[in-house]
Amino acid sequence: MASAQDEAARREKFLHHVRYFDASVRYPAPYVGFTGRPGHRPEHQCLPYDAAGFLNAEAAGPRTDPDEIRVFMLGDSTMLEGADWGDLVPGRVENLLRAACSERVRVYNFGAVSSCTEQMCALIWARLLDLDPDLVVVLSGGTDAFLPLTFDPRPGYPYNAFIGEFLYAHFFSENNDRSWQSSLDYDGVVDGAFDLLRQNRQRVGYGSPDWEVAVARSYEASLRKLVRTARAVEIPVVYVLEPIVVRKRDPIASETALASPDTLAYLARQYDRFEASLADQRARDVPRNLRLIDASRALTESGPGLFTNVVHYDPTGRATIGRLIADHLLEPVRRRRDRGARRTVGGWLRDRLRATRR
Repeated sequence: MASAQDEAARREKFLHHVRYFDASVRYPAPYVGFTGRPGHRPEHQCLPYDAAGFLNAEAAGPRTDPDEIRVFMLGDSTMLEGADWGDLVPGRVENLLRAACSERVRVYNFGAVSSCTEQMCALIWARLLDLDPDLVVVLSGGTDAFLPLTFDPRPGYPYNAFIGEFLYAHFFSENNDRSWQSSLDYDGVVDGAFDLLRQNRQRVGYGSPDWEVAVARSYEASLRKLVRTARAVEIPVVYVLEPIVVRKRDPIASETALASPDTLAYLARQYDRFEASLADQRARDVPRNLRLIDASRALTESGPGLFTNVVHYDPTGRATIGRLIADHLLEPVRRRRDRGARRTVGGWLRDRLRATRR
């Protein structure tokens, strides 16, 4: 049983993190949890969010150029860091592919701060397939591991789901007579949300070995959704388990100080499980259009770079990751470039339907 002192410390830690529940970068979006707020430009970002809530010079719309090679990149906040478009990981990938393959390559950035793999899978089906991508890249893993540790502890839930649940239940529950007389202020929201967070942690056995396994299984289930997605759409899909500081060989002092020893140990255990899930999926009968890449050690094995937090890296690291992803896209981009007649996602599905009727 937690002591009053322990509970007070946990509340203070929660208060510290409340300021990160920023609606400008995690704006409610149907089906996918959140995106950036369209038109908003945070101080630390090089571009304002486009009309769809993503960091692009121009939002992806319906295809107008039949020869454009559309690469859609999904990820978390690691896709949003950079001094300009060319410094972002998606911008680096675009420049490398244009230089190596075709000026018609266009990379669209669909990274969202704090997005987990489950949200990315939902984003593909809810929004992106209608925009006719030629290739889809998903980079994730870190948020699946560390967000349940600090925010919503329920495996697979968006990190801030409990905040919305608290507000909706407080003001719109027929069983809460107090809601109609409530003058709930900021402190009241914080107190109520913290209470709900504490209840959720008790329900899921937060911090226990079983809870850790459940978090890892949620990640594995998202991987299976991605496999099914690739099998259904038949366009190239590349999945990348993103780099994380606990997988770096010989980290420097600033990197080992990015989190507490307990947190780093937890992240290492989860990434062991994530890597095992990825290896297990590779050993199965995955569709030929899907590539599963373990890049968790990339900032040691693929090139240089320093971590600035557990999953973010400096410009040198962004260059390393940009090259790694571009290298894996070269073959499918060249095939798309050289193909005489373009086949859209709709075309693929129509071809399959005709084949089943024969």
